Amino acid sequence: MMSRLSLLCCCLIISFSINCQTWQLVTEPFPPYFIDKPNKPGWLHEVIIAALKAQKHQATIEYTHWGRALKLAKRHKRVAVLGAFYTKQRARDFTYSPSLATAHTVLFKRVDSKITYTGSLYSLKPYTISKGEDYVVSEQFEHHPNLSVTTTGSLIESLLLLKHGRVDLVAGTKEVALYWLDNSERLQQAKQTELEIVTPYLATQHLHVITDKNHPQTELFQQSLSLGLKAITVSGKLIEILKRYELNEKEVSHIKQLYEKTYAN
Repeated sequence: MMSRLSLLCCCLIISFSINCQTWQLVTEPFPPYFIDKPNKPGWLHEVIIAALKAQKHQATIEYTHWGRALKLAKRHKRVAVLGAFYTKQRARDFTYSPSLATAHTVLFKRVDSKITYTGSLYSLKPYTISKGEDYVVSEQFEHHPNLSVTTTGSLIESLLLLKHGRVDLVAGTKEVALYWLDNSERLQQAKQTELEIVTPYLATQHLHVITDKNHPQTELFQQSLSLGLKAITVSGKLIEILKRYELNEKEVSHIKQLYEKTYAN
């Protein structure tokens, strides 16, 4: 029979190994939330790392294609995927954190093209729409029977197709698309066709951190993340991070209210 001293030592070793491990996380470049730059990796990137650090956990974030990120998590090669939108299908396999940010999915068109969008997806039937593979636009969009949708490897590639007139519309995240239109060399070197957002917006989405339900550390990770987010919200670290980014007062206020409502109570 194991002595009490031996049992205590085993418990301490297990506790030490859990707290000292580095959690491997994964996502896709999804600016301004996840930018993948050494000096400014994205405000949500910094928030997640700071939250886990507040709970004495180290973490690294790998950047890859979105489809690969999901596969890595399903195979337990990575602990969590960052920045996922909610879908009923994903919720069967993944545990979701509370909302960490909001985004808007929209349609982009060429300024010189005449597109009729009434707010009903049925009005988009005549048009060819491009989106990133494995991206979610909205539940209704993903399952609509009358849409002609093609997929590419990324939102940048979809926007390139639109610039060159090979599709009529692009469906994607407004904040991300606007960032790439201003910062992507590929888009800036492409045909100088002006693009604009079609109104109304398709959906408002929440960004979550998701973990495979069968991963052995799902519960510990989600609990640590939640407690860490509460800690950095109360301490003021959240606002300190947000001030390093080009967010206007309205955006900062919205993020602050979201975190105070979710994590500070």
